[in-house]
Amino acid sequence: MILSMMGAAYAASVSLNPGDDIASLTSSLLPGDVVTFNAGTFELPGSVYWTGLGTETDPIQFRAADGAAVVLKNMGGGFVAELNDASFVEFRGLVFEGGGEDISYTQPSGLLIRNSSNVTVTDCVVRNVWGTALRLDGNTTAMSITNNEFMGTGEGSGIYVGCGDASCWMQESTISQNVIHDIEGTGINLQNGTQSSLIGDNVVFRTRDSGLYAGSTALGPQIQILGNAIWNAGDNGMYLEGSALVQNNVIFETVGDGIYTRDNYGSLRDMQISHNTMVNTQGFAAYLEDWYLAEDMVFANNALSNPLGRGLRWDDEFLDNYGEPSGVEETTNYVRNNVVTGYVEGFDPLFRPGYVIAGGGVGDFEEIDNFDFYPTSTSILRDAADPSGEAYLPTVDFNGTERDGASPDVGAYEYDGEGNPGWIIAETFKELDPSAGRDEGGLSTGCCKGSDAAATSGMALMPFLGLGWLRRRRR
Repeated sequence: MILSMMGAAYAASVSLNPGDDIASLTSSLLPGDVVTFNAGTFELPGSVYWTGLGTETDPIQFRAADGAAVVLKNMGGGFVAELNDASFVEFRGLVFEGGGEDISYTQPSGLLIRNSSNVTVTDCVVRNVWGTALRLDGNTTAMSITNNEFMGTGEGSGIYVGCGDASCWMQESTISQNVIHDIEGTGINLQNGTQSSLIGDNVVFRTRDSGLYAGSTALGPQIQILGNAIWNAGDNGMYLEGSALVQNNVIFETVGDGIYTRDNYGSLRDMQISHNTMVNTQGFAAYLEDWYLAEDMVFANNALSNPLGRGLRWDDEFLDNYGEPSGVEETTNYVRNNVVTGYVEGFDPLFRPGYVIAGGGVGDFEEIDNFDFYPTSTSILRDAADPSGEAYLPTVDFNGTERDGASPDVGAYEYDGEGNPGWIIAETFKELDPSAGRDEGGLSTGCCKGSDAAATSGMALMPFLGLGWLRRRRR
């Protein structure tokens, strides 16, 4: 049996208890309506379908009662809940869960949002489902997916966005401060067409496939991937194919490469990867495939540390198999001041002065066995970054500490005195200190870009200035 939206219309500002007919009692949703779930487990024979057009000042709300533990459990197939053709809708404090005797047979998924705008999902949990935990399908705009936990899928992704062929897209949205783990798929899967969105401060671990996949933006504005922690990925930490600004991420203990790029769709362009930390990956810490002839690419000021393995691979068509100039036109892409411990492949550093700096291995970090990748007082990472505009220097680091614009540090952290002053990576939500005097802030492209380039960068970053990339003042 599938719960339907059809039927008599009731007043939608209601308080629900387990056993109530959810479909009937929420079949007519108007701006300002609040659907409150009281404590308990709501067993659903199948998917429940919702739609509704709220307003910015009067959104439609689905929420748990204050202090209540609420579980919406799908005992059949399909998604636990589907929201279609809606706007200004909020989900708060709910648990979406698969149930029944054998979820591998019924194969329930979590929450589906399709062809909607201005939808908020916060303080929710999606767990123990077979398919994808959160699916953003069709054309979605101004999504806010924050402070949720997505866990325990049988074969789906943690978050799956868009359509593989870019026939639909997500725009101007935020996926931030979520915990995504124990996923039998990709942690965050951004299909072709995802554009002008922020993926920030998420914690992703134990995924069968890549921790994060970002496809083509389909020639739309680039996405921003900032301040995420990713580890124990069964494939690459990040698999990148399209336009993106990638900064202040910490990636470690992956089966594949830490960061891997590839041009499957002719879309590998306008990608700036700077001030990230990749440690102890089984593949290369960074593998920049299809990089050489791509346009507007930056790989600068990253910390790559695989003391007993592979550090950096960069496909270099300028050199032949013997490391000699091949006659191919020199690349115009910007690669500078990456501190690398491990094997370097794909180019001869003699022909690429300044691309890499020899790293100090585990001695560059406080205590990598305990997930603390903050620089030591003697770390080679300190003051080693290229401060020029071409290197795309962010104003803050992984912790939110302001960076030194004149002598910045390499990697995701800016040294701010002995000992990590911020959150130590753990299997929980990333902590952002609320007492640290936060400001909204954009990102700096440094001091020295030409006026035309600076103007272009400013235009590209403008959509993100209101997305809450918060920073912490130097102590």
